[in-house]
Amino acid sequence: PMTPEKNTAYPLKLSPIENSLMCNVTTTTTNTLKTLYQDTIMMIPRGQCSFEHKTLNAQRMGAKGVIIYGTLAARYSLNTTNSPPNIIYPQNKHDYDCQNGRAQIPASALKLNPSYDASHNDRFLSGTSTNTNLCIQNSPDHLKNCPSKACLLTGNDNTNLTQNTDVMLEACCAWDFYVWLYNDPDVYNNNNNDTTTNNDDNLTKIPAVYITIEEAARLKHDLESQTQISVIMYSRYRGDYNWSSILIWGLGVLVCTIAAWVSASDYRLMTHDIMAHRQEQVNNKTNKNNIVDNDQQQKLIHQNTTVVRSTHNSGGGVNGGEDSLELSAVHAFAFIIMASSGLFTLFFFKIYSVVKIFYGIGCSRAVAQVIFQPIIQYVFRNLRIQNKMCFNIEWEDIGVVTTVDIIASFFGFSLGIAWLFVAFTVHRPETLTFFWVTQDIMGACMCILFLSLIKLNSIRVAAILLIVAFFYDIFFVFVTPFLFSGKSIMITVATSGGPPKADPSWCEKYPDDSDCQGGDPLPMLLTMPRINDYMGGASLLGLGDIVLPGLLLSFAARLDAAKQVMGVLGGGDAARFCRHDGAGRYFPAMVVAYGIGLFMANMAVYLMNMGQPALL
Repeated sequence: PMTPEKNTAYPLKLSPIENSLMCNVTTTTTNTLKTLYQDTIMMIPRGQCSFEHKTLNAQRMGAKGVIIYGTLAARYSLNTTNSPPNIIYPQNKHDYDCQNGRAQIPASALKLNPSYDASHNDRFLSGTSTNTNLCIQNSPDHLKNCPSKACLLTGNDNTNLTQNTDVMLEACCAWDFYVWLYNDPDVYNNNNNDTTTNNDDNLTKIPAVYITIEEAARLKHDLESQTQISVIMYSRYRGDYNWSSILIWGLGVLVCTIAAWVSASDYRLMTHDIMAHRQEQVNNKTNKNNIVDNDQQQKLIHQNTTVVRSTHNSGGGVNGGEDSLELSAVHAFAFIIMASSGLFTLFFFKIYSVVKIFYGIGCSRAVAQVIFQPIIQYVFRNLRIQNKMCFNIEWEDIGVVTTVDIIASFFGFSLGIAWLFVAFTVHRPETLTFFWVTQDIMGACMCILFLSLIKLNSIRVAAILLIVAFFYDIFFVFVTPFLFSGKSIMITVATSGGPPKADPSWCEKYPDDSDCQGGDPLPMLLTMPRINDYMGGASLLGLGDIVLPGLLLSFAARLDAAKQVMGVLGGGDAARFCRHDGAGRYFPAMVVAYGIGLFMANMAVYLMNMGQPALL
C-alpha cells in the first residue's frame, strides 16, 4: 500500500552479531533467531553478498522488512589469491573524490591487517564529531566541501604498515548516495537446486529499502537512546496516470485552436468592414433603397483587400507584415524532404546546441510579434502616442521598422536571451518554472505565427501532406532502429542524442560529465511537469503535432470565414450564414476531431509505455 496508514508498524532491530552481513545461509530451522526476529524490520549493513541474498535470509528468520544501509567497509574487499592476502581499496571517482576533501590519517589509529576492520575503523573515518572523526581533524578545510563527512582510504602510502606505524594514509571524501537494490538471479538458481528448503521460501516477498551512511547513523543513535523504535515501510504514491497529461493535451488543443482561428483573421476583418460599411450606408441613407449594389460591393471588396494587405505590410497583425505562403503538393513533398534532411543532419553531426540557439532566436521574434507588439500598439493608441517610422530596411524585405517594432523586439529578445542563458547554464533547467513556462509561451507563439504565414489552399494538399507525414513518422520512429543499430533517429534527435552513456550513479555525482549529457528533449515542444510525482519528469507535446494538424484546422477556419464573406456579399447576415448553409461550420468539428485524436495518442503513451508520434 502507498500510504503509511495502510501499513503495519514493526519494531526495528539490527542484524544478529554472528551473521551481521546476513550472507550466511539461513534456514527456517533456526528457531531461536526466528523467534527473536519474528515480525520485525531488520537493519543489515551493505557488503559481501547481494541485496537479495540478505533480504531472503532475513525473510527466513521471520522479518517483515529489511533496511540495508551503506557502510564504508562495504567499499573494501580482500584479495585472497595473493599470499599474504591484500586489501582491494575503493575506486577513485566511483567511491570517493579527493577534490571534495582530503586528509592524512595516522596508520596507527586504524586496523588494516590483514583486512579492513569495519568495527574499529568506520567510527574514526565518519561522523560529524570532530573528537572522533580523524578525517575532519586532519583535513586542511575540515571536510568543508564533503557532504558525507566520511572518508575512504585510497591505498596510497600503505606499505609496511605492521613495521612502521607512523605511516600517514591518504583518505578522501566518500560518496554517500542511494543505490538501486538489484535482483540477484543466482539466489534463485542456487535455491532451485537446494532440496532442504521449501519452494515457497526461495522467493523474496518482503520489502527492502536502502539508506545512506548518514541516515543509518541517525537510526543507530535512536536505537541506542530509546527502548524500541517502530518502522512503517510503504511505497510513495505514484499514480498510473498523471494530470499533467490532461493539461498538456488541453494546452495543445487550445494552442492549435487559437492559431487556426487567428489565421483566418483577414477574412473576418473583411466581413466586419463590409458589414460596418453597409450599416453606415443604411444609417446615412446614401441611396434610396438603403442597399449596396453590386458595383459598390466589388469596390468594397477591393478596398478591404487593400486594407488587409496594407495592414500586413505595415507590420500589423500577427504575421508582422510577412506575406503568407499557400502550400501546394510540391511544398508538401519538399517539406518532408527538408525535415528528413534535418533529422539526418542532427543525428550524425549532433549540433543540438546550435538548434537550441536558433530556436530561441526565432521564438523571440515570434513572441515579439504575437504578444508584445499588440500590447504595445494598444498602449500607444490609448495614450495617443504616435508610432513613428524609425528607418526602412530593404535588405531581406524587412521593410519599415517602427517604434512599436523596436520596443516589442526588445522585450521579445530579452525574454529569449534569458531563456537561452538558463538553458545553457543550469543543470536540468526544465525543473525551473520560469524555463518551462517561457518555453511553452514561445512554442505557442511560434505555432500561431507559423499558421498565420503557412496555409493550405485545398483538401487535396492537406491529404497529401498529412499522409506523407504519417509515413514519415513511422519510418523515423519505428523503422530506423532496424537500420541504425537499434537507434530510433526521431527519438535520438528529440532527446538530444539519446540517454546518457554513463551509469546513473556516476551522473548523480558528476552531472557535467560529457557522458552524462543527453536525454534532454529539444525545445521544439510544449512541456508540463508531472504533478505530485516525486520521481519528476514531464509530459511533452511536439510542436509538429500541433502545426501539421493545425494546417487543416486553419483551412477549415478560413473556409468558414470565407463563406461568411460570401454570405454578406449576397445580402445575408455573417452570423447566420454558416448555420443556414447546408454544410454548416467545419472549424468546430475539426477542433473536436483533433482533440479526440490527440487524446487517443495520449492514451497510447500509457498503454504502450513509450512515446508516440501524435500524428499516428
